[in-house]
Amino acid sequence: MAEHHNEAETRLWRIDPVLRSKGYDASWKMRLETPAPVEPSTDDLKGRRRSGKGRTDYLLCIHPPGAPVPLPVGVIEAKAENADPLKGMQQAKGYYSGTAARHTVRYVFSTNGHRYAEFDRTTQQPGDVRPLDEFPTHAELTARYGRDSGVDLASPGAAILFQPDSPAFDRPRYYQDAAIRSAFEKILRSEQAGDPARVLMSLATGAGKTVIAANLLWRLHEAGRLAKPALFLCDRDELREQAMDKLGRAFPKGSVRAVRTEQGENVARNARVHVATYQTLGIDGEPGDDGAPGVDSFLSRHYGEDAFSVIVIDECHRSAWGRWSEVLRRNPQAIQIGLTATPRQLRAPRQHGPQAPAIAEATAEDERITANNLAYFGAPVYEYTLIQAQEDGYLSACEMVRLKPSIDGRIFTREEIEAIGVTDVRTGQALPIEELKAQYGARQFDDDLILPERIEAMCADLFARLCACGGPEQKAIIFCTRDLHADRVALQMQRLYADWCAQQGRAPKEHYAFKCTASGGAELLEPMRGSGERCFIACTVDLLATGVDIERLNAVVFFRSLASGILFYQMVGRGTRLHEPTRKFKFWLYDYTGVTDLFGTEFLTVVRKPRVRLGGDGDGTDGGDQDDDDRDGPPLPELRTGDAVTVDQVGRYILQAREVDGVMRDVKVPLDEYRQGMVERMLKEAATLQDFRGLWVEARRRRALIDHLLGAHYSPETVRELTGMKACDTFDLLAHHGYQAKALTQAERAQAFLRAQAPWFASMDDKPATVLRGFGHQFAAGGTLALESSELWNVPEIKRAGGLAALKPLGRAAEVVMDVKMRLFGV
Repeated sequence: MAEHHNEAETRLWRIDPVLRSKGYDASWKMRLETPAPVEPSTDDLKGRRRSGKGRTDYLLCIHPPGAPVPLPVGVIEAKAENADPLKGMQQAKGYYSGTAARHTVRYVFSTNGHRYAEFDRTTQQPGDVRPLDEFPTHAELTARYGRDSGVDLASPGAAILFQPDSPAFDRPRYYQDAAIRSAFEKILRSEQAGDPARVLMSLATGAGKTVIAANLLWRLHEAGRLAKPALFLCDRDELREQAMDKLGRAFPKGSVRAVRTEQGENVARNARVHVATYQTLGIDGEPGDDGAPGVDSFLSRHYGEDAFSVIVIDECHRSAWGRWSEVLRRNPQAIQIGLTATPRQLRAPRQHGPQAPAIAEATAEDERITANNLAYFGAPVYEYTLIQAQEDGYLSACEMVRLKPSIDGRIFTREEIEAIGVTDVRTGQALPIEELKAQYGARQFDDDLILPERIEAMCADLFARLCACGGPEQKAIIFCTRDLHADRVALQMQRLYADWCAQQGRAPKEHYAFKCTASGGAELLEPMRGSGERCFIACTVDLLATGVDIERLNAVVFFRSLASGILFYQMVGRGTRLHEPTRKFKFWLYDYTGVTDLFGTEFLTVVRKPRVRLGGDGDGTDGGDQDDDDRDGPPLPELRTGDAVTVDQVGRYILQAREVDGVMRDVKVPLDEYRQGMVERMLKEAATLQDFRGLWVEARRRRALIDHLLGAHYSPETVRELTGMKACDTFDLLAHHGYQAKALTQAERAQAFLRAQAPWFASMDDKPATVLRGFGHQFAAGGTLALESSELWNVPEIKRAGGLAALKPLGRAAEVVMDVKMRLFGV
């Protein structure tokens, strides 16, 4: 039977020549590669990168004459020449459909080098399967793109689509480039229609929105679109410094300046890009009835009407509309761009069950802010989610542990509290009953009612988990209910650490646990970020929710309740950064209050009447900590019940994208359900244990099975780690969970193989027997992969016995190797 080209050979010998003949020269050869995906499994508990390569996409570009760089408009999914030409269609469609708008291409092609099929995003019509010789030419595809996109490629404005990136960021991640192209397409369509250019982009925290802004502004500059300066507006000094760094690298020296007054003048007045906070523009106060700041602001004094060509609002979900709307109103002709990770109103998914009550509430502030985001900017032109970034290997994987203090099931009535005895946490004085609320439940604990035993139990549980998973000297953020609560959590974590150091006979490191809220502690963030020797546990409320990048952060911990999904996603985003120097590819999410039920909530633009604040959720804003100095009017009761408080583990979860009511959402999947989903996918490939064993011993079929599981977002390595089967080979993991076979460790399987096959070894000469026994020894050390490594034949024991040549007396070497594998996996 004739040999068929594999996928790489099909590209080289069949697809590339046809594309060249159709007029696609160097521009169609763009390859956008991702790193290997990250997984929450590894021996050192910091996660890992999956072995092998990430995804490599085959982009099809148009390149009009004179354009500086080509423009991706299509994706080609190539398969081996003996595969169905439609085989790659669904995979390729996933690159742009729904929220997986990864490349923002309009045309999707799948081919095996002989025939091809097309799916047109504009018409949603699949095309017929045709000979590859009939593939559209470069000129035809260029004309189709202009017609389907509504962009006049001959207009001067279209030049922004074909501009190169800044030399400082000339290797952007594929989704960063796709986001910019999506923004430019909307800008051009808006301008051609005579509408204001308003753009909203939604990308996961840690995806590099500031780099996107830098390249976007640079391309506009190169296209001659910054006749007036651009404004980058944010609401924190930390965000301003990040912007100054990235934008300053993208543009020539002196082109980017921070807005401030010097001798009565604006020092940024001659810069190409102005970077400002709301505070420096004088629009940080609460808006009046008309939503406008005071008339004598820095903005009104130093900037006239239509002063800017482009305005970029960073983290545009975070600030009340009246704070930055004045900038937009004074610059109606400017291109206005909003950047955020959470651009829309969140509410509970349309589902029933135990999660529904926990996520039924969403704060009025979320509604007010995000409704304006969408009403003003329109729907996001580009979205890139946390799960997509994890699958692509750009953000850390996440393992969730849901925990529940035993006391959280109790409701304390006023009469019960009086009977136990309650004091004011600030003064220690007894509180009269009339100072108490009628009752207190779990959502009021540590906010309206301080329970020291609960704080101590939660801290002890967390400290034990840190010790068990890498040691206590890890970087973690604990989100607390209020400033006073953060003080007590920091104190207790420091006490536990000091006791641990005493037991270990070592000196404690400096500032192990510290409070970092609006009332102080921000100066310790830099050593927490940069040092492995001090400042490990930051106890905060809201201050660290956004704008703080701590790449080496190992854990995000919730000791507080939340109703705001926006705030929750921003807080979780603190742990998503990778840190290659310490090989941090994973972070732990420890949930003591049920906040992970907010994963997967919907984004809506419904505006409702303001609700009464829920305990533990601040005032609904997501802009800063609630300092006790602002809330020290009413007495704050502290109750010692005298009861032992324990913390129970409710479950462990993996974050996945699942279809809910026809829409892809973030879902926290229980480990058992994740494992069962993997098993069901595996059983489609091998219905019985015998089928599975026969598949496993053939390297190509085994790799195809693993690829299928990984392609469905099931990682055997993750399940092996999380189910405590790290000593077992993946064969035993899958055989045990899929077919109820007894699970043996690698060492146990090797020993059983050597015992069971002793008569077989005795029936042959010493050299082949030594080689075959070496298979067992190597499996004990490295599992299945050790048997498929080219280094197997260089192992001294096997090499001295003659290696592959020593097996010739037993028959064809390939058949003998297959036989020994069947015996090994058959014990």
